[in-house]
Amino acid sequence: MAQKTIAGVYRQSTGNPEGGNTFFIFDDHKFVVAFFGGVIAGTWIIENDKVDFKPFAIEHQFYVYSRHNKDLADSSRIHFKHFDEAPTFLGFDQKEIEKPLLQSVFNPSPNCVDYPSVAKFKKVSDQLLFSDQPYHNDDSNLQIKRNVYTFENVEKYNDFIAYYRKGDIDKGPFSARVTDGKLFFGHSEKGSEKHTLPTEGEDFEFIKKFLEAPQTTEKVFCNPFYNQTTVDASDKDNWKFNESKNAFINFQNYVEGEENKPDEQDAYNKMNIVYQFDLLKLAEKKIIPFSINTKSLFIAICDQH
Repeated sequence: MAQKTIAGVYRQSTGNPEGGNTFFIFDDHKFVVAFFGGVIAGTWIIENDKVDFKPFAIEHQFYVYSRHNKDLADSSRIHFKHFDEAPTFLGFDQKEIEKPLLQSVFNPSPNCVDYPSVAKFKKVSDQLLFSDQPYHNDDSNLQIKRNVYTFENVEKYNDFIAYYRKGDIDKGPFSARVTDGKLFFGHSEKGSEKHTLPTEGEDFEFIKKFLEAPQTTEKVFCNPFYNQTTVDASDKDNWKFNESKNAFINFQNYVEGEENKPDEQDAYNKMNIVYQFDLLKLAEKKIIPFSINTKSLFIAICDQH
């Protein structure tokens, strides 16, 4: 079988009422799996009638990007991305403390999570710490010591984007069998039929951006409302750097002051002014015990009324 013949869209039922998995398989041996609450990307190879899928490896569970924001003065803020996907914790300035105290970022089993999830703090900390306790089918994991990630804020940055990536718990290699043009995942006896890959539309653009984005990068660009773009705004053909705003301006479309109008129509999607956040170097990743302040930073519970 020619390798390119499996390229297409496959939908796999998982028995989950929230939906199954949708596989986008491309001729260039890359794939994306979209499912409720997440996306996985990676590469695939085929040999005879077996397809092996290998998700991109994740080196760390936490990445932090930072910049100077003069509007915040001596305070700071953090935008938390994907921290609701598992119990996650945050701490500040815990140098030389044998058992650091970390605070829960979200309440247990959060739902109706606001986006963006941004917390403001009264000071600029010298040190940021993160850890997690991923969900398991039993409680044994709660007693396991986890890595604590320590980031030193030597440059006194005060505007941060923190990313949580669940790691390899549910992103290990997997395979499927090819029979009569269908893919059979795992031990399933019900094959997934192939559908034509989209060439336009929202799904296509999302998948394309996800595949083109590096798994880790030295910088990210976001608009004032934390909508991230894959465009490199340091491209001088369309952008110029404004020192007073510490931002890149699309000089063809930018309207003065639009960054201060979050309620304006389509403000979240506008990319006329973007900020560069640089990767904050990880100082230490170490398995140590830590204490937990269970009073969470965010309370995300759906209104039952």
